[in-house]
Amino acid sequence: MLNSDTNDSSLLPSILLVEDSATTSVLLAKYLTGTYRLEHAKDGAEAWQMLETDPHIELVITDINMPRLTGHELLIRIRQSENPHLKNMPVIVMTTTADNSDRNLAFRNGANDFIAKPIDEMELQARVNVHHKLAQTIRELETSQRALAEQATTDPLTRLKNRRAFFENGAKQLAVARRYNTDFSIIAADLDYFKRVNDTYGHRGGDEALVGIAGILQQMMRAEDSVARVGGEEFAMLLPDTNRLGAAVLAERIRAAVEHERFTVAEQTIQLTLSIGVASFAVERVDSIDQLLNIADQRLYLAKRHGRNRICVTNDGKSNFAPGT
Repeated sequence: MLNSDTNDSSLLPSILLVEDSATTSVLLAKYLTGTYRLEHAKDGAEAWQMLETDPHIELVITDINMPRLTGHELLIRIRQSENPHLKNMPVIVMTTTADNSDRNLAFRNGANDFIAKPIDEMELQARVNVHHKLAQTIRELETSQRALAEQATTDPLTRLKNRRAFFENGAKQLAVARRYNTDFSIIAADLDYFKRVNDTYGHRGGDEALVGIAGILQQMMRAEDSVARVGGEEFAMLLPDTNRLGAAVLAERIRAAVEHERFTVAEQTIQLTLSIGVASFAVERVDSIDQLLNIADQRLYLAKRHGRNRICVTNDGKSNFAPGT
């Protein structure tokens, strides 16, 4: 590793230099030290290992002709990476050849720029600065876009997915279930007597109750599941590869967990309950996620009519799970 001697060198942007010549490595370190922190790999294979394990590297300067893995082969691996940070990383290629074939091939393989040996200090600094700043700008834009996308699909109160995200994800999962004839279920859950909570503890207390319910739903779901707030006090879960029985078992576990939890609302400890409806694609054979949620909603309100704090998995209300059953 070639580092600046300054105490805060770890705060400098990190560049990976891929070069088997010690002389060239020392020269580039001299040119760039103080502005960048240099990591050194002696060939493409070592460079690839470092790129896969060090997320702080922001730019690569690589020679072409090296043992084990050439600069061209390293470029191809970088551009074919599934990691966006690597795939979009700026790469500057160095070569001593006067032939344009290496340079043209490097550009075809995804190089961002080219610099000829012997290295000119001012040219090197200028090219590195330009590509580093460009990469920073691109990363900032990508971060902003991700943040905006997250805001567009997230409920601001509970931090669960919102109704829009529920239907987008649900449509995709329903299409997969239909194509591959796999199980897929939905749980719709509604907080019982929510108006009473609002009237007693105010809207802030109602918000606290919703956040508490959201936390339990997040704890209960599996990694492949997703949960969303789809209405004022209504939540819904997407359960891929889950049949009606599996969804009913999970729904009952959720109902019981909420019933036995004690929630702090407006500095008071209270009990809350859920009414839950279950719908499964394999049984209903619907055409859209809207239809499947509508069936789950109908069963949810059937559970409410039968006394609340229970789950319903059929339209006749006979297959209900209630406290103590």
